[in-house]
Amino acid sequence: MSGADLSLADLIGADLRDADLSGADLTGALFLTQPQLNSARGDAATRLPEGFERPGHWTR
Repeated sequence: MSGADLSLADLIGADLRDADLSGADLTGALFLTQPQLNSARGDAATRLPEGFERPGHWTR
């Protein structure tokens, strides 16, 4: 899902373990949770919705 536009995606119950979200846009994603982000991979270019923290293991 690298570089994907997920800004309107419904992520309720989505298993994002090891999903590559590098450069993805999650700004308007529905039902996204911090544990989902924590189990995924991402980078500094991954756009997050307000109120979410970039996981420490994501590449800078």
